[in-house]
Amino acid sequence: MRHRTAFVFLFLPGIFLLLSSLISIVFAQNIPLDNTYSNVLCGLSIDYPSSWIVRESNQKYLSGQSSLLVMAELRPHVPEGFKTVVELEAENITAYHDRSIEGIGEFMEFYLSETNVNIKESIKKDINNLSTHQIIYETLTPHGNVLKTKEVYIPTENTLYVIRYDTSGSNFYDKYISYFDSMILTIKVDGRKC
Repeated sequence: MRHRTAFVFLFLPGIFLLLSSLISIVFAQNIPLDNTYSNVLCGLSIDYPSSWIVRESNQKYLSGQSSLLVMAELRPHVPEGFKTVVELEAENITAYHDRSIEGIGEFMEFYLSETNVNIKESIKKDINNLSTHQIIYETLTPHGNVLKTKEVYIPTENTLYVIRYDTSGSNFYDKYISYFDSMILTIKVDGRKC
C-alpha cells in the first residue's frame, strides 16, 4: 500500500505536467493565425493569433557600418504574457564577409558561445522557399533560473532578419513554442535594406 501511495505522489505531478503540455500543443495547433503584422520599412510580414498583442517600435541602432532595426514585439495578451515574447529584428549585413546561411549559422553559434549560453540545437531549415538557420539555447540567470530561447535567422542579400522567441522559463517556452513554430511558417520577407 505504501508503494502505491509513493508512486502516486512521485509520478502524478509529472503525468499532470505531461498531459497539460500535450493539451497546450493541441490547443495551439487549433488556434488560427488570423492577424498579420507587416513592417513596410524592412519588408517583413508574419501571421499571429488575434489573442496576442503587438508593440511596434521601429527603433534603429547604429554600430559602425552596421545597423539594427528592432521592429516589434508580439506576445500573448494574458497576465503573464510579458514572460513570452516574439521579437522581430532586421540587421543591415552589407558589411558581412559571409552572408550565406552557413556563414550566418556559424557566426551566430560562435557569438552565442562567447556569451556563455548552452546551445541545445542548431539546424539549417528551409521554410517557404527561405533558407533559415535556427538555434535553441538556454541561459542560466544569476538566481539559478533557466531562460530558454529560439532564434530563427533569415539572411537576404542586404538584411538579416532575426525572429526571436524569448521566454522567462522552460514552462513558458513549452506553453507557446507551437504558436511560435506556426507563426514562423507564415513569414514573408522581401530583403529590402532597412
